[in-house]
Amino acid sequence: MSGALRPGSARAGRGRVWLTIAGLAVMAAVLGWWLGSRSQGRSFAEARALFERGTAEDLGGAAELLAAGRGECVRSAEALVRAQLWAEFGEGQELAGAAIAAAGPERERCSDLRVAEGLVAFGDAAVAEASAALADARRFSSPQTLAHHQHRWLGGMLALGTGDAAAVTEAVAEARALCGEAGRMVAYHRLLARLLLRAGDGEAALEVLTRVRALARTHLGLAADEALMNAELGRELSGVADLADQLLARPLGPQDRGHALLARAVVHVHGGEAAAGLARLDTAWPLLPWWDRGARALALDLSLEAGDSGRARAWSEQLAVPEPEAAIYRAWALLVDGDAMAALTALAGLPQEHPRVAYLQGLALVEQRRFEEAEPWLARVDRLLPGRVEIEVARARVAVHTGDPATALRKLAGLAEEEVYAPRAYTGLGEAMLAQAPEQRDLRAAQKALNRAVEREPRAAEAMLLLAQVWQLRRGEAPEGTRNALHWYEQAAASNPKLPRYREALAAALADMGQRERAEAMLRQLVDEPGIGPETPLRLVDLVLERDSSAGRDAQLWIATAEALGAEAGALLRARARLDLALGTAASLRDGQARLERRLALEPGDVDARILLVRVRMAQRDDEAAETLVRNGIYTVGAGSSGRLFLAWARLEQRQHKRKQAGLHARAAFHRMQAEGRPAVELLAAAELAVSNFLRTEQIKLALGVTRELTVQLPDSAEAWRLAARAQLDAGESAKARRAAARAIELAPEEPLGHELRAQIALRSGDRKTAAAALEQALALAKDEVSRARVLDAQRRSGG
Repeated sequence: MSGALRPGSARAGRGRVWLTIAGLAVMAAVLGWWLGSRSQGRSFAEARALFERGTAEDLGGAAELLAAGRGECVRSAEALVRAQLWAEFGEGQELAGAAIAAAGPERERCSDLRVAEGLVAFGDAAVAEASAALADARRFSSPQTLAHHQHRWLGGMLALGTGDAAAVTEAVAEARALCGEAGRMVAYHRLLARLLLRAGDGEAALEVLTRVRALARTHLGLAADEALMNAELGRELSGVADLADQLLARPLGPQDRGHALLARAVVHVHGGEAAAGLARLDTAWPLLPWWDRGARALALDLSLEAGDSGRARAWSEQLAVPEPEAAIYRAWALLVDGDAMAALTALAGLPQEHPRVAYLQGLALVEQRRFEEAEPWLARVDRLLPGRVEIEVARARVAVHTGDPATALRKLAGLAEEEVYAPRAYTGLGEAMLAQAPEQRDLRAAQKALNRAVEREPRAAEAMLLLAQVWQLRRGEAPEGTRNALHWYEQAAASNPKLPRYREALAAALADMGQRERAEAMLRQLVDEPGIGPETPLRLVDLVLERDSSAGRDAQLWIATAEALGAEAGALLRARARLDLALGTAASLRDGQARLERRLALEPGDVDARILLVRVRMAQRDDEAAETLVRNGIYTVGAGSSGRLFLAWARLEQRQHKRKQAGLHARAAFHRMQAEGRPAVELLAAAELAVSNFLRTEQIKLALGVTRELTVQLPDSAEAWRLAARAQLDAGESAKARRAAARAIELAPEEPLGHELRAQIALRSGDRKTAAAALEQALALAKDEVSRARVLDAQRRSGG
């Protein structure tokens, strides 16, 4: 029995075993709890470290760590991290919403959840909900939080999003404090830099970014911020391009990609690559976060700088930009469209103290060439918005016309060299070159600068107009000058139909080139438009009265218009005297004589008034007085301005049947007017008078000499070639005459005179068939009864 177990002993042993097992289970549970707590603590600490580093990848990693963890407020911490990823980077919206829903049971214990709700609402652009969640989070605090200060980050971002200046200033101070208290949080430094930039302290913003980037080299969002800030500030654009290109080759979240694209667009536009810049803008625009008002404003500004008002208008409406900013953008769009007058009208109703209003006022006034009015606005902008290169260019252009042209030229040359794509830099340089004294003027250099302006400016009407003037000045040395000048006048008018000055310049050029019908039609359209100069109605008076002396009533209205527009007193007096001459009554001629004599008593060098008085005296049949006026005028004005007076003398002599003398004086007038750079229409008049008189007096060689010079000077003038054909026909050079007539028809196929001349040459050669066909064509092209009668008479005389 001694070796057998007693029943009582067995029960006791089994009890001890169960006690041992139970004890071990308790110990295992305690050990598991202890190990789990330590693991949870490590996971939470690791998640916090990732959260502080703050890249999109770090936030994703922190969220995954927390998703695998357990414990008090862990779900809320996960929701906070995912919400931060959505609010700061624009990624993971659905995951953030799901995490917030999963953390719902922790609402009353964990403040991270309330901040997470605010962050998600912020990312969704739900400002009211985000503000309410922020207020709730400020009232509620729990000890177990992943980021104790995150509600303050949300407050700073809301200040950025609303754009209130006072709120931004307050947020800057708060963000500085936040960076001091939680210096390891990259997101806080990023917030501070953004706030400083919006507060206008770009230097401080870049210092903050530089400092924090040294601690977070792998943070691509910081790199995108640095690229965009430097681009917005116009700093180190070549470096911006390199950095942006590197970033765009990497995987980026939508917001950072939008910022990198916008930075690259700035470099494109400022580098003269408007199309590439606008393409980048189109890609960037939908990626820019709602809260980044500065980036969106930069995109709007950039589209306007690139000359695209349509994008700016559409984006401004899409954003529902508040007033007066929306009205400022509308005025800027008008200016970009070339409608400086409408822009100034719109700006007049806006707050004049607004820096952007002053900026646009100054630029618009320069575009309208109201230089003295522009300078005070530009000076004010220099104080309010320092460092704007376009304002430097505009002020230098003002100085060209109101200050020292030589100093302005040096300034513009430097700007064009340093800021190659600065708006209007090359236009201003060409303008300054043309403003120099004639002996110091380099027309080829001006032409080169203006060609660059045409290549680089989105709307280069002013550069085109100046190019036309360069070619006009180069007519003496370049036979193609007149043709090229007309081309650029037409290009300028087509490029900016909103400002009448370009069409006015084209109409004046057409009149000077002898295209009177087209010039008159344009001037009639222009005369009632707002914004024209007083020269336009006065030029119309001259053209119409030259053609139709019975148009006195219209002429009176146009003279009144010119007076209302502030025409110079001498110009008005000459226009009224021109009307007196057209009326042709004894009384009107006396009135004209009195006006013009008063003018010459004050301004004896007024050649236009003197020639008008010569014509008045001729109409009064006082040739002796007319000749005295001419002779005295030639003596008074000197050789450099006497060409038109010689032409008036030749006309007087022709009326007196002194044809040889008339021919010689007309040729002298032609040569002098060539040297003076007078318009083509005047050269043609002098040459025609000289050639006609030489042919009538059988001085054929002299006639041929004038036409040779004329066709070299005006190779694109049909009238010049018709005159050459006449001289060659009289010289018996039929083949040359046919070629000259053919060239005239080629240049002006719609003019009947060329075909009439062709018929005349054919008849001299006995070619009646060609002559008949040419006259039929001339008759078909005849536009008035006088032309028809002339052609019909030629047909009758030719036996056709």
